[in-house]
Amino acid sequence: MDFSVDLLNTMEKKMTSEIQKVLKAVNVSCASEVSESALMKLNKNPLAQIVNSLVSLIEQTVELCKCAAGKMDQLKSDKIADQKLLIELQKNQINSVQETVKSEMKSWADVVKKNVNLNQRNAKPLTENSVKQAVRAVNEEKKRSKNLMIYGWQEKEKEADFEVTKTVKEVLNDIDIYPAPHIHEAYRIGKKEQACRTYKTRSFSGAGVD
Repeated sequence: MDFSVDLLNTMEKKMTSEIQKVLKAVNVSCASEVSESALMKLNKNPLAQIVNSLVSLIEQTVELCKCAAGKMDQLKSDKIADQKLLIELQKNQINSVQETVKSEMKSWADVVKKNVNLNQRNAKPLTENSVKQAVRAVNEEKKRSKNLMIYGWQEKEKEADFEVTKTVKEVLNDIDIYPAPHIHEAYRIGKKEQACRTYKTRSFSGAGVD
């Protein structure tokens, strides 16, 4: 027998029905009025039927209680397993963050080391300015990696900056990039008299670019 709320409700209805039969048999209105003397007034056959029905219900109720207890134990075990899994996932996430931090620190250290070696080959001492230049070079390269150029788009007469941004967004929407990129700035480059000047978007992020 598998425990369920529907089965519990069914058992409750059966028990209520049998109690009503007993009350009717001994001619009382509520269960508190049922007494040994009232039951003794019944004939053997009706009394035997009542006892048989109640014994059957008791057995079914005991079985249902066992199933309910087993269900509760299973739910507890599942909850413990879920908690262990959650803890394991949290540990893995923490380890991943730690590895990322170590990797980033190592990459910055390599940049400085590369510039130190370059300075040593050029017989130049390592200075605060050389370290700043190395960091600035890395930041500039990272910044340029987020730029995007779009060629061959006809320029409108007296085209405003917001129209340029709008056009760039329409182009990116047409090629169905997911997730949608975020455009911080868009403008044209090249000489004004050119028929089709190039679009350039700066700080282009999204779709795997951050």
